[in-house]
Amino acid sequence: MLKLKTPIHLACALTAAIVVAACSAPSAPDTPSTPAKEQAAPAGSIVVYTSRAEALFKPVVAAFNEEYPNVTVTLLTGQATELAARLLEERNNPRADVYISTDMLNMLSLAEQGVFEPNASAAVMAVPAEYRGEDGSWVALTLRLRVIMYNTTLVQPDELPQSVLDLADAKWKGQVGSANSTNGAMIAHLAVLREKLGDAQTESFIKGLTANDTQFFGGHTDVRKAVGAGELKLGLVNHYYYHLSKAEGAPVGIVYPDQGEGQMGMPVNTTNAALVKGAPHADLARLFIEFMLSPRGQQIYAERNFEYPVVPGVALAEGVPALDQFKLSPVSLKAIYGDLAQTKALAQSAGLP
Repeated sequence: MLKLKTPIHLACALTAAIVVAACSAPSAPDTPSTPAKEQAAPAGSIVVYTSRAEALFKPVVAAFNEEYPNVTVTLLTGQATELAARLLEERNNPRADVYISTDMLNMLSLAEQGVFEPNASAAVMAVPAEYRGEDGSWVALTLRLRVIMYNTTLVQPDELPQSVLDLADAKWKGQVGSANSTNGAMIAHLAVLREKLGDAQTESFIKGLTANDTQFFGGHTDVRKAVGAGELKLGLVNHYYYHLSKAEGAPVGIVYPDQGEGQMGMPVNTTNAALVKGAPHADLARLFIEFMLSPRGQQIYAERNFEYPVVPGVALAEGVPALDQFKLSPVSLKAIYGDLAQTKALAQSAGLP
């Protein structure tokens, strides 16, 4: 369900499902005594559509407002599919300025349909080409790995699976949690499996999960909570969900799968940002995207959300291993985007709910 959240520092009421806040701090008088920096301080409002969990995104907005207190940020949260549909419906009269997605494939689909505006700012173009549109119309904000988390009171280290394919083993029947086919990260993971293993083995894996009474959820938050509470032994999630559960004191551990000789390595997915084409407040929207790619914005994502930054030189959160310690899948999601429809069709025909 789409949820409209009143912005931080909002001074005017929202009177419709999505109304851009119209108030801002009054401008300083244009006198010789007013510093130039103060005269030029950005002011106004932006609307951000985001499929990110609100709790993970609010710290970024708060940090932005510390730096730009006269810019009001209004959030509309919801599932990626819902927000994508809304963006397409509003394309002739855009109400959003920025779109934040938790899945690169979702971003690529909307970019292909012309929903986003090119944004060749220096901050955007500094991101590696595999993590942005060629014209800067979308750009990755953070990287995340696909891992297995487990309940340490229920699973011994010598029992742990070493590959995601092991989750279909009968020994884990009824004890595994995963996101379902509505989740972009899950479909992206399956797209990588198809590229590496082919249709037959990927279909066999999906059928194995369903035959194994895997519990499928709409998102990873439910998976991590079920594992942390001991309702399930294992969960297939993005890596930062393990760290969030660990920080909350849950008895959880992590497996970085498919690291052995001949194994495929871990897929890398991204969170992403884009400037909506025809955005009502394009200049402020660009400013917000540039802030998220700045060292400070990237540090917030790294420290608070345990994600991997896309900007070099930003420190990782304590306990998060460096990416270069792992064997990563060489398959680029950007490169296999054209196979997305086939992946979804295969997943659904194999019984993934």
